Formats: sequence, structure tokens, C-alpha cells
Amino acid sequence: MPPRWRTITVRITISVFLAMMLSSMMMIGFVARVTDNQLRTEIGASLDSLHREIANDLRRNGVTATMRDVDADMHLPGPYVILLLAPDGDRLAGNLTVWPTAATGATRRDTMMLHRSGGRLPEPFAVEVHRLEGGYRLLVGRSLETEQRLTGTLRTSLLGAFGLALALAALTAIIVTRDIARRVQAIADVATAVATGDLSRRVDVRSVRGSGDAFDAMAHAINAMLTRTEVLIDEIRMVTDGLAHDLRSPLMRLKVRIDRLARAGFGHDDDLAAIGAEADALLVMLENCLEISRVEAGIGRDAFALFDAAALTRDLADMYAPLAEESSIALSVHAAAPLPVMAHRNLISRALANLIDNALRYGAEGHSIAITAQDSPAGVTISVADKGPGIAAGNHREAMRRFGRIDAARAAGGVGLGLPLAAAIARLHGGTLTLTDNDPGLCVTITLSRVALPVPGGQG
Repeated sequence: MPPRWRTITVRITISVFLAMMLSSMMMIGFVARVTDNQLRTEIGASLDSLHREIANDLRRNGVTATMRDVDADMHLPGPYVILLLAPDGDRLAGNLTVWPTAATGATRRDTMMLHRSGGRLPEPFAVEVHRLEGGYRLLVGRSLETEQRLTGTLRTSLLGAFGLALALAALTAIIVTRDIARRVQAIADVATAVATGDLSRRVDVRSVRGSGDAFDAMAHAINAMLTRTEVLIDEIRMVTDGLAHDLRSPLMRLKVRIDRLARAGFGHDDDLAAIGAEADALLVMLENCLEISRVEAGIGRDAFALFDAAALTRDLADMYAPLAEESSIALSVHAAAPLPVMAHRNLISRALANLIDNALRYGAEGHSIAITAQDSPAGVTISVADKGPGIAAGNHREAMRRFGRIDAARAAGGVGLGLPLAAAIARLHGGTLTLTDNDPGLCVTITLSRVALPVPGGQG
């Protein structure tokens, strides 16, 4: 058993927690950055306004009025510092006694510590330096103490919010993980019930909220699998009943003929031949039933190998050509090569042989059978088409059911297992078997997945 920290539940919890934590950090960082930018913008706007006001005053009213206005403003308490210098560098007005050495003529905006007139200690200021008309120099600044206090308060608040976000992230991770665990457990409970024999149990799609997510898809897939399993088991029961019913007739005929032989002193060769034929029919029936059960159970996948379906089709056509000729039926084959497939060669051969047998049995004398193997967008398709009486579209489902024989099949002596066996083999290979009208006659098509082969002389 792996350590608890390596379980999928713990890993999901950690992943959700980290995702929530990172998103919270990004959000808090964004708020801090936006707030800082807003404060800088407001400080810049206030300094620009103060600079324009003094510059306009100097241009309109002269230096004496401007000095008077600046000194008057500086007597009032406020967050600003102003220093106006004459072209020769003499101090004219303001609440700074000397020009800061860090504030050169090239300075536009900077942060520095300044000591205002009447102040006790230097204070942090955002400072701008401007050159005015006539060679005057102007320094304007705004105290950053209020902004720094606000920034400190914001930092403390954001740290508190980050701590709360971490707690919420942990809580969310636990809730999400428990929800996932609950939904998985609901599916596991159904699997456990089915394993104990309750095949009627299904995953409640409402328990996964029908949201169309992966859990919803998994629930539908499991329900489809369980439905298919239940159908197969029901079919096994039907096979048992069908065997009991269909075996009764040949066994009774065997009994009658054996009694006749007994009364006649074992002298009738025709009866002996008939007994052999009835025994053969029983063996074929049992063999097909067992083969269908093995295929439906998935037996044979380990024997899949790459082979050419076109070559297999041509070989079967050559094998059945004499039988077709005896029945005055024209047998043609159309198979382009190569058609590589990864499949069980013997099972595919068995399925096609069943289809050809059916076509020969039910095809009308003087008609034709066409065997075609070709490539298609869905894969490799192999079809057997005859010109016999065919099967009505409404009877296709019955014809595909085990022992599901229509009247024409019963008259021809079939046991109703050829098409179901071929369909089971197609499903084993992930393919399909379909019945279509050949107008007249029946066309049975098996579709298999195609396998790409490397081009000779090229790079595989």
C-alpha cells in the first residue's frame, strides 16, 4: 500500500490548495500594484497642479506677487514643500531653507528626505524640479507620510487577506476532494454490488449531477457496460433454453431412427447416414454456441496478428468456388491488396466462412455471390452479398439474435448461430457487422480497424 501522502486524494487536495493559493497571491499582488499606481498618479497630479499654479502666477503677476503668494501658502499647515530660486540661485520663497543637493536641474520626480522650515525631523517627500520662464527654478514636493501609512495599512490588510485566502484554499481543497471521493465511492459501491451478483444496480447519474463532466461520462459508460453484461447473461439463459428446445428435435429424430434400425436389424444404410447427419448438426450447434461464448468473453485477443485481409478473402473465395459451382452459383471476389489488419486470422476466417455458407445455403440457383474487401474511412470492410430471398429490414434484429431464425432459415435447416457468431467476432475486434438490402438478396458487411504498413524502401 503506498504512503498516504502519495494517494490520489491527497494529491488532489494539494493541487487544489496550491492552485487556490497561487490565485490568491496573484489577486493580492494585483490589488497592491493597482493601489500603488493610483497613489503615484494622485501625487503626480497634485504636484503638476501646484507647479502650473505657481508658473501661471509668476507669468501673470510677477515675481514679487508670486513670492508673497508662496510664503502665504506655506504659513498654512499642509503636506507640501516649495522652494523658488532666482536665476542667480538666490532663495526667493518657500518653506525650504536650502536647495537639496540631490535635486539637480535634470530631476523630474524623485523621492528624498527633506527638512521643512519649522519641522523637527526630515520627512519623505515626492519631489519635482521645474525650470520656469526667466530662468527661475521651482521645487515642489508632497509629503509621503500619509501614503506610507496607507501603504502599511494596506500591506497588513493584504497579509491578513492572504492568511484568510490560505484557510479558504485549504477548506476548498478538502471540500472538492471529499466531493470527488464521494462520487467515486458511489461508483465503487455499484461495482461491489454487481460483483456480489446484483446485476440490476446502476450508477445514479443524478448523483454526479448530470453535468457532462468526466464523472458523468464514466457513469454512463459503466451503466452501458453493466447493461451489456446483463444482456449477455440474459442471452446465456436464452441460449440454455434455446439449446434445450432445439436439441429436442434432432434427439427425437435420432431416437426414432435408432428404434427403426433396431426393429429392422440394423440393415438400413439411409438411416445410418441420417443419424450421422443429425449428430453433425448437434456438434455444429454446440461448437457455435461455445465459440460465441468464448468470443463474447474476449478469448482470442492474445492471438491477434498482422495479416492481409484481402489475401484471406481471396483464399476463402477459392476454397468455396467448387461448392458454388455445384450449386450453379457464380462466385466473384473483389479484393484490393494489401489490406492489413491486426486481428485473429482464424476467427475472421470463421466469420467469413459462416457468411459465405449462409449465402450459398439461401442464395437462389443461377444467381451470384459477390465477396468484396476494400478500404473505407471506417476501416477495412469485407462484405458478402447474395441474390437470394434476403431478410426484411424488420427481421434484421431477429436474425442477429442467437437461435433467432426467420422462416426461410428454418426451412433451409439453419440453427440461427452463423450471424450471431460473426457479429461476436466483429465486436471482439472492435468492429461491427451490419445487414443491408442487396435488392434483391442480402449484403452482410464486417468492418475492421485498418493498420498502416510502412512503405517499402521508406522510413517506417
